[in-house]
Amino acid sequence: MMRPVTIIQAVGAFLVGRLVILTSSAASSSLIIKEVPDILTASISIYLSYGAGMAMNDCADVAIDSVHEDKQHRSVASETVSMRNASLFCAALSILSLIFSFSASSTGCNGFPVWSLFNLTVMALYALGLQRIFLVKNLICGYLAIAPLIGASLLGVGASNLGGDVVGKLYKLAIIGFPLQVAREILKDIEDVEVDEGTKKTLPLVIGERKSKWIAYALVAVVNGTMLLSPYFWTMFKSTPNVYALSVVIGTPMCIWASVLPLSEGQQMLKKSIYVLLLGMISALLNQAR
Repeated sequence: MMRPVTIIQAVGAFLVGRLVILTSSAASSSLIIKEVPDILTASISIYLSYGAGMAMNDCADVAIDSVHEDKQHRSVASETVSMRNASLFCAALSILSLIFSFSASSTGCNGFPVWSLFNLTVMALYALGLQRIFLVKNLICGYLAIAPLIGASLLGVGASNLGGDVVGKLYKLAIIGFPLQVAREILKDIEDVEVDEGTKKTLPLVIGERKSKWIAYALVAVVNGTMLLSPYFWTMFKSTPNVYALSVVIGTPMCIWASVLPLSEGQQMLKKSIYVLLLGMISALLNQAR
């Protein structure tokens, strides 16, 4: 129910955001090490909250998942887990996530816990019906992909103490993260077009599968072009060795290859390319912090 591998993406985005903040503020290595417990606790909170969101979605989509060729094996859809127990699981994950969010706020600033509660509310509203509204589903998923960057800015002393340069970096990361996730969601909607008909209003159902696929990979192309051609990201993730460059060299061909693969395989390849890029960013920032 939690999709334990998929939700690592949210933790990765948070780590990128937090490391960008720390490495941009000329913080000493000892100060960064001192913050490690809060970062780990916040990461656990994010992992649990996004797991709760996935579980909520399983509960909401039980009817259509039960007739979906690839999703009918899921715990709730296959009735391996009852709806009551699944709901209790969602509640438990949400409560644990909030407990960890308060534990991560050792400075007494409540920005991160408030953000965590807001995110959980968005996930619940998404599962309860917003996912059925045309384009709203894609926009919310795009937001949830970059939301950990907001969480990173609210951990510790809070966003009010961030400099304009740091805020600019976070905005630029959001600009590439948002469309990449929206593209993935469009591809997933194409996969689900048969079971979604009559229950959801998705882009493929409105404009067709072919046009939707072109839009999705156009967004991917714009993101990859921006990362390749903009000197800003090369400067932001500059390190020795240049692991960010390696991640781009590996991740960009993966995105291109994804566009020619069968839909399901292409969507999975695109997801893997995101992990490669996140790993490259995190590794580069850790090198900068040494």
